[in-house]
Amino acid sequence: MPHPLTLESSVREKARRSMIAELHGTIIERRDESVVVMADGTGIGFEVVVPLRSIAASGTEIRFFTSLQFGNDGALLAGFETLEERRVFDALLNVNGVGPRTAVRVLSTHSANKIFEALDAEDPKPFQAVPGIGGKTANRIILELRGKLVPANIEPTKGPNDDDSQEVLEALLSLGFSRPEAIVAMNQTAGDDMPVVDRISAALRDLASKSSFPS
Repeated sequence: MPHPLTLESSVREKARRSMIAELHGTIIERRDESVVVMADGTGIGFEVVVPLRSIAASGTEIRFFTSLQFGNDGALLAGFETLEERRVFDALLNVNGVGPRTAVRVLSTHSANKIFEALDAEDPKPFQAVPGIGGKTANRIILELRGKLVPANIEPTKGPNDDDSQEVLEALLSLGFSRPEAIVAMNQTAGDDMPVVDRISAALRDLASKSSFPS
């Protein structure tokens, strides 16, 4: 049975995410790191902190996928043009030392694909290029997110025995791994001529090396 505090935190997180999950409207004001959006049909203007490339001219119609955050400085509504960007943002918030504004700055500096590449290469330099992120935090991002934060649209590698690959994938999913990270691990064994059990073991070793075991 989940600990009451863990359950409460989970419920609170789901409630927060469902408050404002998506925003449609027109930009009525540009600021340094945000825009003010007049939401369609409401007459209400929302300040949305966005990656710099999303700061468009006043009068631009937009659609943002949003994430509402609460902190000591009050509420912050972050907005992104794609679900992939929002997923990266949410993952970065799980890293100690990375707050909402810093996470948005990461996505201002680099595309989601560049972030995936940096994590896969264990290269902290792209993260150190972000204002507010030093060497320790950059290395912590690599340590905590490599193997966990991968492209959502990654597909299984076609192998000589797709039935075996499907068994490996289903076994990893049943153990609690996300589909993207399970596919990455499964693809590492796709060309190996070995029994399914051995391929599962190899995939688990790959996930363990990336500290990806689900809690």
